[in-house]
Amino acid sequence: MPYDPVLAAIATATNDALTEHLWNYDTDDGDPITDIAATLTHAATEFITATDLLTRALTRVADTCWQHVTTVTAHATVYPHTLPADTTGLHQLLERFEGQRDTLLTLYGLWRRHRPASRDLRRQHLLVQPYDPSHGIVTLAADETGLAWFVIADPTAATAYGLTTGGGVIGSIWSSRDGWQATAFTDPTHRNTPQACQLPPATTEDAACRALLRWSALRQTPQRADRNPADLSPDELAALLA
Repeated sequence: MPYDPVLAAIATATNDALTEHLWNYDTDDGDPITDIAATLTHAATEFITATDLLTRALTRVADTCWQHVTTVTAHATVYPHTLPADTTGLHQLLERFEGQRDTLLTLYGLWRRHRPASRDLRRQHLLVQPYDPSHGIVTLAADETGLAWFVIADPTAATAYGLTTGGGVIGSIWSSRDGWQATAFTDPTHRNTPQACQLPPATTEDAACRALLRWSALRQTPQRADRNPADLSPDELAALLA
């Protein structure tokens, strides 16, 4: 799991991209949200524990099943009969996990009604693929004009899209009449120079960020480092903006 299971569960259920447990900042404020935040903090801890226990149980059952396969195919006998007990315990852990996940998400929904998903309005976080944290998160940082956003890929996004670097600035995006426009660069001082590449407009913010990630990965391939968007075929352009 690339992220904290609490943040992954929230992202999958709500599409909110969080990089930390923001509600922890509310537990001592003394306003009406304090009790919700404190309860949510406790629920998050319980959910992390439940996730760890379930992961270990699933791993153990998977190992046991593999041992059964091995002994049946190699010796026509059966591995020691611990599987029934293991699966009973696994069922209980699954019920606990599902119940605590529901509690976590309910409490998060209550807290979220009163709080934004970012403590700094000039910095936002976006799931690269909506509702799917396995594709990583990008940070959008407002530039000096407040009209465009620098796009910063986290290590999970960099890995998911095949970047050879560990992330960092990959360009900027802004809203235009044609959609979300993206310009690729790794140094903000290059954004208005020939070293930057303007990509075709995308329909959504996340699509523009995916295009930047794909273009960055393409440019990091030695045999394609000198290409520009005009060199791409219609199919390659469609794949870039998918």
